[in-house]
Amino acid sequence: MVSVTGMGVQCAVAHGVQEFDEALRDGRAGITFEDPAPGLPKVLGLRGRLPRSPEQVLAEQYAAGRLPGTDEALLRTLRSLVRRASRSIGFSLLAAVEAWGEARLGAVTDRRRIALVIAGSNLSQQLSFSMAEKYRKDPAYVSARYAHQFWDSDLLGVVSEGLDVRGEGMTVSGASAAGNLGLIQGMRLIRSGCADVCLVVAGMQELSDVELMAFVNLGALGGEGTNADPARCSRPFDAGHDGFVYGEGAAALVLESTTVAQERGATTLAVLDDGVSALDGNRLTQPSQEGEEFVMGEVLRRCGVDAGRLDLISAHATSTPLGDETEAAAISSLLGERAGRPWVNATKSLVGHCLGPASAIEAIACVLQMRGGYVHPNVNLMEPITRELRLAPPRRTAAVIRRALNNAFGFGGINTALLLRSAQAAAHVPDTRKD
Repeated sequence: MVSVTGMGVQCAVAHGVQEFDEALRDGRAGITFEDPAPGLPKVLGLRGRLPRSPEQVLAEQYAAGRLPGTDEALLRTLRSLVRRASRSIGFSLLAAVEAWGEARLGAVTDRRRIALVIAGSNLSQQLSFSMAEKYRKDPAYVSARYAHQFWDSDLLGVVSEGLDVRGEGMTVSGASAAGNLGLIQGMRLIRSGCADVCLVVAGMQELSDVELMAFVNLGALGGEGTNADPARCSRPFDAGHDGFVYGEGAAALVLESTTVAQERGATTLAVLDDGVSALDGNRLTQPSQEGEEFVMGEVLRRCGVDAGRLDLISAHATSTPLGDETEAAAISSLLGERAGRPWVNATKSLVGHCLGPASAIEAIACVLQMRGGYVHPNVNLMEPITRELRLAPPRRTAAVIRRALNNAFGFGGINTALLLRSAQAAAHVPDTRKD
């Protein structure tokens, strides 16, 4: 089996897993509004913002003892890396350090057996935009650091240097499904014997106004009613949904062989039973009910689990009308007469759509709900688009969650689904996964 032994998160509602758990329980939304640049649509001012700088967060978390395993030497290294890195790389590194510390990977002596997977392009469009602005003023203003920052290996190198990871390393991209794809790849590295441990880091995507305007012109950004409360603009599965709200965030999870975890005394937080990815044969943005239903059904088939035994489905649920309606139809078709049994939740109602890292953040939310015995609120669900599904209400609900399905779908016809199992269920239920 493959265990989850460490987690780290940075997002609009939390700098760290403990704060994230509290925000999920409270149903605290992190969407805010700031006036965009003159001449730009107001919807560009809506965002799930990380309010402080990576340097501030590093100092605060270290002082509060929330970075276990970080000694003075490592702290100096992290300070230096964060100071020289872009904002998106800085927050991504902080998520990685938190997961690393919780899993106690600093005690692992053979660093060649630790692999590193970066989920998402980890390229900062905002950084590229700012360098283009400097180039237009004077080419000499372009930073020499940009020569390595524009590669998709930058975050890989920063995390490897900061935490001394020496095993296999790669970047796995897949639009908004990148987080799930990274976890699938990490799982495969462990199962194949290429690594004992894999740190999966879903790096923050920092968009510029250019990319956001493309989403506006596509009709994908929501929040036309920006005169209302910004926290109410991300409305997954609600009849008032009108598009996604962009969120900033990064996440990291440590995966390892359950046997290795037990041998070194690591705590299994949850078990990753399996993950499936499949394409639609479509380069554009339209979701596919058939593709979404296939990956959900296939991961259950591989794990030998009946759909009626699911307790939670963490939906992709972006708050776009077509996306939500397609996913709701796919889930209903998958479950059939059992459609009302598992809870169906939407973490993007709280943090917005963090794009590449979204499903990794949501995987952490699944583990926290499993361990805490609750379903977090879908805070803006007032008029559900369907009554067939057991959609999570706008309040916290007590629940026993043994198995959770984590969905993620991306532009380019990418469909993914992961099956997570609680540590308690894994201790009593044999592994029924089918190859």
